[in-house]
Amino acid sequence: MMAIAGIFPVAKWLAKIKQRSDVGCTLCQRAREQRGATMENLPKETYGHMNSAFCDGIATTVTAAHHFIWRHLYASMQAAKTPASKLRFVTPDKESSMSTLWQEKEIKQICSRKSLTGKAAEIDKTISVEKHERERHDFDPTMFYASENRFWNPRLDGMAINKNHRTIYILEFKRSSDRNEDFLGVKEDEANEQRRSIIDSLKAAAPEWTFE
Repeated sequence: MMAIAGIFPVAKWLAKIKQRSDVGCTLCQRAREQRGATMENLPKETYGHMNSAFCDGIATTVTAAHHFIWRHLYASMQAAKTPASKLRFVTPDKESSMSTLWQEKEIKQICSRKSLTGKAAEIDKTISVEKHERERHDFDPTMFYASENRFWNPRLDGMAINKNHRTIYILEFKRSSDRNEDFLGVKEDEANEQRRSIIDSLKAAAPEWTFE
């Protein structure tokens, strides 16, 4: 009930009601202690943080929950297809990297790997570097953008193709609380930004196709 109301007794909330002074995440602290890591810059213990894969102490559980729910939804979407549907789910069993997806015969015909790599290198330079990649970027910006792995290694939750309409759908599943009316819009914006490099690169390499 407290979680539904958004007042789960996490450190940040306890500090707000003067029951605790430290707002650092206790789960992250415990995980760091187990592996002998530094306690510097502990993330704030909030309800959102503890329900995300960014929490060291619960990341494995959150990731497992994500995969379990997504597999169920994915199977339901496939089961709901009509015999006349031209939509084909390319990744029926698990998430796949871009590199793996581009080994699919139908996908390879959209554009060449070389062309897509080139477009990705150009577009990546126009997108802000994420916080967890900042140190590697600042160490050697040239090598950071030159690496093909930056584009080809990310794993997508799924992909579907409609050859008749020349449309590719990048499937991204987000777990989120629906307490706020705009939660769908917020998560859609988050997913679009997360996959912006991939979608913009595909649009540039294969302009005759539509990517969503």
